[in-house]
Amino acid sequence: MTRSSLKKHDSAVESRALKARRDRVTTQVRKDKRRQAVQTKRRRLMSTDDTQLTGRDISELVAILADASSASVDAHQERFNVLREIRVLLSTHEHDYDVIEKIIESGIVPIMVNLLNSASPLASATRTGGEVYREILWCLTNIASGQYEHTKLVLPAVPRLLQFIEGANNTLAEHAAWVLGNIAADCEEFRQQLIANGAVVPLIKQLAASSSSSENRELAKNCAWALSNIARGHETSAQAFVDGGIIPVVTVGLTQGSPQSFTEETVVEVAWLLSFLTAREELYLKAFLDSHLVDLLLPYFATSNELLLTPILRVFGNICCGSFDHHTDEWQLPYVHALLGNGSDSPFLAKLREFLQPDVAASHAHLASESAWVLSNLAALDSDVVQVLLQAGFLPLLGRQFKDGSFEVRREVAFALTNIALTSAAHLDQVLALNGDDSILTGFLQYLNAADVALVGNSLRFIENVLRVAPRGVHVIEVHEGIDALESVQFQSGEEHLSQWAAALVNEFYGENYGVNSPVNTGAAGGFVPSLSVLQPPPSGGVQFNLDQAAPGGRGRGAHMTTPAWKK
Repeated sequence: MTRSSLKKHDSAVESRALKARRDRVTTQVRKDKRRQAVQTKRRRLMSTDDTQLTGRDISELVAILADASSASVDAHQERFNVLREIRVLLSTHEHDYDVIEKIIESGIVPIMVNLLNSASPLASATRTGGEVYREILWCLTNIASGQYEHTKLVLPAVPRLLQFIEGANNTLAEHAAWVLGNIAADCEEFRQQLIANGAVVPLIKQLAASSSSSENRELAKNCAWALSNIARGHETSAQAFVDGGIIPVVTVGLTQGSPQSFTEETVVEVAWLLSFLTAREELYLKAFLDSHLVDLLLPYFATSNELLLTPILRVFGNICCGSFDHHTDEWQLPYVHALLGNGSDSPFLAKLREFLQPDVAASHAHLASESAWVLSNLAALDSDVVQVLLQAGFLPLLGRQFKDGSFEVRREVAFALTNIALTSAAHLDQVLALNGDDSILTGFLQYLNAADVALVGNSLRFIENVLRVAPRGVHVIEVHEGIDALESVQFQSGEEHLSQWAAALVNEFYGENYGVNSPVNTGAAGGFVPSLSVLQPPPSGGVQFNLDQAAPGGRGRGAHMTTPAWKK
C-alpha cells in the first residue's frame, strides 16, 4: 500500500477540528501569559500612585470627564483627576466583571477616544498632554483586554494609536503597542481591520528602531508581541509582514552579538511571530529560509528557557511540514537536512530526544508533545528522513511515551508513529513491535473511541495500514477486538466521513466472505503481534475517498497543527 493512497483519508472535518482545538488553547494561554505581565506593570504603577478613590458613582465621573464647557485650570484638573480615578477603577476591579461592564457601558470609551485625538488635552502649566495620553492609553489597554464588545469600542482609536507608534514619545508608543496587541488578540475580524489600517509597517519599523537602544527594549518587546497577535489568524497572509520588511529586521535582531540584537524577551515574542508566519504561504516560508532562519534560530534552541523553546519548536515543525497536497518540494529538503545534520550528532535531534526522555516529558509535557509533533512532520517527508530518525534512537522513546506518557503527549506520538509506519512494511513491523507487547496496536484501537476527530482519523489510518500491509494483519486486528472497535466508529461516530471509512474497512476485510478462504492460524494468539516483513499490495477495489478538494488536513503547511500545551 502506498503512502499516498492511505493519506487520502485526510479530510476537511479533521482539519477544522485540529484548527479549532489549537486556536482555543492558543487564545487562552497567550491571554493568560500577557495578563500576568500586565498585572505586574499595573501593580508597579499603582504602588507609587497617590490617586484617591472618591466613591462617586461612575455616571457622575463620566459626566465630569465629558464636560468640556470650561477650559479653566480647575476644570482641567478635575477632569484629569477623574480620568486617573477611572484608570484605577479599571485596574483594581479587573475580575469584578459587573463593575467593568458598568464602567464601559457608561459611554466612557468614546469620550476617551475624543480626548486621545485632541492636540493637547487637559494640559496645564504643570501637566503635559503626554501625561493625559498615558492615562487614556492605560485605560484603553484594560478595556481592550476584555470581551469582544468592549474591545470593539476601542477600534476608532486605532489611527491615533498608530500615530503614537510612529511618534517620538517612546512611552506613549509602548502603551499604544499594548492596546494594539490586545485588540489583535481578540479575533480575526479585528486583526484584519488592523492590517487594513496599516498597523503592520509602523510596528515593524518601531521594532527595528527600538531594538538598537537599550532604553527602548520594552517597546521592542511590545511591538513584537503586537505583531505576533496580528499574525495569529489562519486567514492572515504573511504578505503584509514580508512586504513591510519583517525579514531583514528579524535577521538583524536574531544575529547574536549584533548591536541591534533582540533581548531574550523580545526573541520570545519574535519566535511566536515566526511560528505564525512560517505556517503561511510557501512563497514566504521560502523567503524566510533563504534568509538563513534555521542558522539564526539554532543557537537559541540550546536555551533552557521554556518560553522560547515552544515557539522555536513550532517554527522548526513548520519548516518540516509537507505541503497541502502532501508532497515535499525539492527546495525544502536542504533546510530540513540542515536541521538534521548528520543525524546522531545533530544538536537539533539531540534536543528533541532530551524532551522525549521520560523524566523530562513527565514534568514538561508541552515540550514532549511539541517535539513529537515535529517528528511527525519529519516522518511524513520521505523514507530517508525516517531512517535518520530511527538511527537517532527516536522509536523506543516514542514507544515509551505512547504507553506511559500523558494524553497530551500520547496524542502527538500517535501521529508520529502513524507516519513512520506508513513509510514501509519494515517500519510498520518496528512500530508494532515497540515495548515488547501489544500496547501500540491496542492503543490505536482504543483511540477509535476518543472524542477527537483528528485522533480517530489518524487511528483509522494506522489500522488500515495494518490491515493492508501486515502479514495476517486482518487476523491480528480481529484477535485484538478490532472489529468491535471499527464498528463503534461505524455506528456511533457523529462524523460521517469517519463512519463511512470504518464501515468500508469492516465490509472489505470482515464482510460476508471473511474466513471462507482465510489461512490456517499458525499459532498467533491474542496479545501477540506477528513480525512483519513483506509489503503486501492492497486488495483490488479497496476503499478510496476522494477528498482532494477538501481543506488541508493531516500534514498541510501549518494547518494541521495539533494541540500541544502553550507554555505561559
